Amino acid sequence: MGPFFSSGGDGVSLLKRKIVLVALGLSFAVGAVCLYVAVSVAGDLRTAQRTLLQNPQRIDQAEIDEARDRLKDAAGTLESLPARLVSWLPIVRQNFDAVRTLTEGAAPVLTTAGELGRTVQQVQDQGVFEDEAVDLEVLSRLEDPLRAEVEALTSLVDDLESRRNGWLVPPLWSEMDDLLSQLDALETSTRNAADMAAIAPQLMGRDEERTYLVALMNNTELRGAGGILSGVGSVTVNEGRVVLGEFSHYKELADDPPYRKVPAPEDFEEHFGGYKADTTRWVTATSSPDLPDVALVAGRLFELTAGQVADGVIFVDPRGLAAMMPPAAKLDVPTTEKSLTPAELPEYVYRDAYSELGGGVSRRRDSLIGLGHAAFGVIFDRGFGRPAVIRSAAEAFAGGHISMVAFAPEESELLERVGLSRDLADPDYDGVLTTVQNVGGNKLDSYARRKVHHDCQIDGESVARCTTDVSIENRTPRGLTRFEYQYLPYGLFKNVVEIYVPGTAELVSVAVDGEAVDFFEQPEDGFNAIGLYLPIPRGQEAEVSVVYDLPPRDRYALEVVPQPLVTDALVSIDLEIPSSWIIEGPDGVQRDGDSAHWRGKLDRVLEFSAGPSERSGLSALWEGVGHFLKEPVF
Repeated sequence: MGPFFSSGGDGVSLLKRKIVLVALGLSFAVGAVCLYVAVSVAGDLRTAQRTLLQNPQRIDQAEIDEARDRLKDAAGTLESLPARLVSWLPIVRQNFDAVRTLTEGAAPVLTTAGELGRTVQQVQDQGVFEDEAVDLEVLSRLEDPLRAEVEALTSLVDDLESRRNGWLVPPLWSEMDDLLSQLDALETSTRNAADMAAIAPQLMGRDEERTYLVALMNNTELRGAGGILSGVGSVTVNEGRVVLGEFSHYKELADDPPYRKVPAPEDFEEHFGGYKADTTRWVTATSSPDLPDVALVAGRLFELTAGQVADGVIFVDPRGLAAMMPPAAKLDVPTTEKSLTPAELPEYVYRDAYSELGGGVSRRRDSLIGLGHAAFGVIFDRGFGRPAVIRSAAEAFAGGHISMVAFAPEESELLERVGLSRDLADPDYDGVLTTVQNVGGNKLDSYARRKVHHDCQIDGESVARCTTDVSIENRTPRGLTRFEYQYLPYGLFKNVVEIYVPGTAELVSVAVDGEAVDFFEQPEDGFNAIGLYLPIPRGQEAEVSVVYDLPPRDRYALEVVPQPLVTDALVSIDLEIPSSWIIEGPDGVQRDGDSAHWRGKLDRVLEFSAGPSERSGLSALWEGVGHFLKEPVF
């Protein structure tokens, strides 16, 4: 007879076998039910999640209705008889409760997103701009639906975080981590939008007339903030009505030597006083990458030389101007028969204008200033409420091609918080910023190609050793005008390169192409600028390397800040971190054991963070087993 058949004294054994079989059968049944529920709910939630995490402006009602139906299907599955039969079991109950929280909390987010989307569409249909005026009432209608969306997102995030516990199975914990990260980002951006909607009427002169200085920058001759300050103008707004003031080339406002000085922040004066950036020379006022300091100096220069008091400063370069204009707009270039689309504007200003309009002559200066004035006229006449324009303008703001600084404290704090004022501030731990000051006065920076590489070794217990490598390649072509290349040998870059490191860093070495060099060091906000003079002949490339140590810390945070360029720099990040740490960063971060890597364009501020996992219970145990199995035996 088989092993499951016995008699007499084997009765107990037979009973045990039956109990084991029943237990196995129940376990199989429970597993099958859990698998059925998990697969069914996961499919519905993924479909709903795609809509949930979209920008409300891009969601149509059909998508919202489908997502709601999917959430109802998921909720129905969780309340089905099979699910209820197994949900009393430990582990199953906690995991089902976490999923149920998502299905219940996502519905209000979708509802408020739908209301927000409809309001945005109504505002777009009605238009924010009319007859060069901003309809402040229309603009203010965005705040309430934005606040409602923030409240729904905050509630969902809080509820999901409360459901993270040691009973969650590892795949669900991972899914919740990813979802919470995306929801946090969406909540932050929506809150910023709500705050901006609340303060926008003030910025647009609802309570009193506002005058903003407009600083036109040209990135073909670099300064720390981006480009040389080539043009200065003004915009006045009163109860939403926009009036463009006169735009002038900086030379029309500049004094002859000796230049007059204006009060400037201490670190600005110490760092850039040698360039006379705080004087009525004007052209070097944008030397600092800390835009609030630049704005303060520029505002005081504007009052001194033009007799106008500014309430803030708008900084914009050709890429920024192009981003704010409707793609089909046309700009006539003064003194020529040429018309430009927004896409053609940057290339024309950066390169073609020198050969067509001349060099240091009034025709080129007046034509380009007139072009900038005309671009603002198109922007205020036709508005920038179209989705495509909003997206391109947002990308330009992210890359520093458009910035705004307000002098009123409340407005200043908000613009700094949402990243529109490019405040240098203090790095949370590690920070990277590379700037070039063109000290040759030529117009060759549109032919520079920059690569930034940053690596750091962090173990959480000893000092973190970090290295920033910056390579600059000189791709100046033949055939440029004398005004563009200025001096011989032809095409030579004369740069002061500055690599900003955290103020808490202890400098180890500074080298160019592997050879130690002399350098200067200047504090600015929470950074130290490590600078040196770096000439680069045409067709050659040079690399600056700065090595420094950071004090021990149980978490790592890195912020990489761009200098606005004609062509965005390429950046690569390599971090060595404990294998048990979790890393977060931009899309595309790759993890390989104790290494993390990212490659891409430096077209926005990049943020990375790494630290010990917050997982507990089953997820922590599973994660620990995984790390153990990956460890080498010998």
